[in-house]
Amino acid sequence: MNIPRYKNVHLTYCLNVHPGESIAEVEEAVFEKAATVFAEVEELTGTRGPFGLGVWLSAAAAAALDEPAKLAEFKHRLTEAGFYVFTLNGFPYGKFHGTRVKQAVYRPDWSDPRRLRHTKLLARILASLLPEGVDGSISTVPITYREWADDATVEAATRNLSELAASLSELKESVGKVISVALEPEPDCFLEGTDDVVGFFTKKLLPEGVRSLSERHGFSRPEAEGVLRRHVGVCLDAIHAAVIFEDPAEAIRRSAENGIRVCKVHLGAALKAEVGAGGPPEALGAFQDDVYLHQVKVRTPDGDVRFPDLPEALAGGADLTGEWRVHYHVPLTWEGASGISTTRNVVDQDFIRTALGAGVEHFEVETYTLSVFPNAYASPESILAKDLAWVIGRIRDCQASGKA
Repeated sequence: MNIPRYKNVHLTYCLNVHPGESIAEVEEAVFEKAATVFAEVEELTGTRGPFGLGVWLSAAAAAALDEPAKLAEFKHRLTEAGFYVFTLNGFPYGKFHGTRVKQAVYRPDWSDPRRLRHTKLLARILASLLPEGVDGSISTVPITYREWADDATVEAATRNLSELAASLSELKESVGKVISVALEPEPDCFLEGTDDVVGFFTKKLLPEGVRSLSERHGFSRPEAEGVLRRHVGVCLDAIHAAVIFEDPAEAIRRSAENGIRVCKVHLGAALKAEVGAGGPPEALGAFQDDVYLHQVKVRTPDGDVRFPDLPEALAGGADLTGEWRVHYHVPLTWEGASGISTTRNVVDQDFIRTALGAGVEHFEVETYTLSVFPNAYASPESILAKDLAWVIGRIRDCQASGKA
């Protein structure tokens, strides 16, 4: 949905919360589940459509849409249902529900030609779906998982991202649609925090990408830098930032100061707990699952300690006192329970004002863990609607105060 008072600023939720590995599942997610979500949003907030969507397309689903008649039919159905698509989630490549995902979610990474081919296809699909006058974004993996990030991997990823930028520039010239790929920093990945983002852009992507675009595609150096800055940016996830104890508003400010485009913001909350001598809350154990990776950061009096997943933290860090933060996407409308709270307070007026002031146009609630969330208090669709209403309320409060 368009955010009032802003010409091209849009809010939605990410449909990766629903199964979407096949085109049939994508259609069910859009025309049944999202329709239910936005009907409740309209009831709760009075917001009218058309409603924007953040669609997840796996490699298989994208391939199924890579056929003109099928894509035209999908677009027609979107219009008939009162929907439009302005952003895609290009992060999970294969199965993302009901199976062990863990670190496999980062494969193929940006050193792999399959990631480049998939993202080019997503861009072509999005260009066909975008309404006139609306720019598009595609969130994607943060280069690679940190353990896999050797020099050869980073070099190959830089080349592939440069090639993608050239392809997106050509798409802009041919069909008039501006689409950007948004690298999404995440705990324990090559791009984890803002220092990593600034370092990669300023020391690798821009200097090497400018050279590559100049030599391979004939851009002048200023043109090449403009192409890279326009078409490659970041997706700032408030959950991921909070887990590593980084202020997401400050992360946006620092990115903007370095000329790095924040193409998209993910809104949500992570788990947190203040742990004393008695050890972590027993209720935290219910948040372990065999599907997703839940990285843990503990801020102790002696420094920060990290664990690759929640089971390792509970097994090896029970004696660690301090604040625990867990990469688990919980609803914004859930306040916590049994000694567990959340980081939802980072989605405040300063954050909203900073994001809008930095030119962020795409806002997306992302709560993909609802299928394994142990504290569900309503259906997934109703939780998503309530979260969107919660965000709309914060935006309205910000606007009423004159701060947005």
